[in-house]
Amino acid sequence: MRKHLYLFAILGMFAVYACSSGSEKGSESKQEKSESIKDCDDFLAHYEEWVDDYIKVIDDYMNNPGDEANAARYMELVQEAMQWSTKWVTLVECADDEKYEKRFEEISKEVEEKLKEIGL
Repeated sequence: MRKHLYLFAILGMFAVYACSSGSEKGSESKQEKSESIKDCDDFLAHYEEWVDDYIKVIDDYMNNPGDEANAARYMELVQEAMQWSTKWVTLVECADDEKYEKRFEEISKEVEEKLKEIGL
């Protein structure tokens, strides 16, 4: 199971930095939340909330690797990573603005640091 976590963690990181379109799977509420994002600051606030949730799920998994519900939640978050990456690319005015690009990278780096912390 640990090998699966590592694989998905790596895929998650790839998805965060990917510039191609990704899967559009997800619940309606998640899609509505994504569609309700109107500006760069709003996008980054929602993205930071997602990253915090992602890190919490990784912590929960490391503390209890046998929890199937947590593993399922992790899989959902990996799929959502593709959506965040795709949305970022579509917000050209944000991605091209140095201030927003730097903040996006800072938030994304939190995931990178967490993965290093657990040995990936």
